[in-house]
Amino acid sequence: MGLTVESTTVVVATYGQQQWINLARIRAIPSARALGCQVIHVHGDTIHGARNECVSQVTTPWVIHLDADDQLEPGYITAMSRGTADVRAPMVRYIQRGRGLRPAMPRVAGHGHACTADCLTQGNWLVVGAAVRTDLVREVGGWRDFSWSEDWDLWLRCHLRGAKIEAIPTAVYRAFTRPGSRNRGQSAEARLAAHRAIEQANGLGPGGIRP
Repeated sequence: MGLTVESTTVVVATYGQQQWINLARIRAIPSARALGCQVIHVHGDTIHGARNECVSQVTTPWVIHLDADDQLEPGYITAMSRGTADVRAPMVRYIQRGRGLRPAMPRVAGHGHACTADCLTQGNWLVVGAAVRTDLVREVGGWRDFSWSEDWDLWLRCHLRGAKIEAIPTAVYRAFTRPGSRNRGQSAEARLAAHRAIEQANGLGPGGIRP
């Protein structure tokens, strides 16, 4: 079935402090409901556990993960519906100190070109809010426990399984930046360690090279 409002569920996973539930209720969930999609929210002990529980409740062919403090911009589902791939990556509009920047397609660190699926072996260029076939998420084993960039681990497994991946530049994911967030607050050493752990878990050597 094609990607439509009726065939898509937006899932919002939270864990930890009450503030994340509050953020989901005032930011992520309203933006998803404004698109007309079914929305599932699960609060759990871990982010990967909450996301997996969300996915277990999804009954539609397509799923979009949305972080509690982020939003999907108007027209997101319509834009995604024009794609043809198993995983469809949006542009990202970062919100810094209340100011929205121009949307841009993320790139793997150090890449000066528009990234393609093969770039996923070197790093991540998809945000958590990519639209993905629900059965694909389940086939590759769902979300796994990493201290950083666990969404890269998921998209990498989809790619290694042979999924088609494409950029959808008219779909915009709105990401609110916070200096002390889990993704931004870690040291470079901690991020590198997580990166290496994800490579190893997916059978890749340093730099995304297959041994």
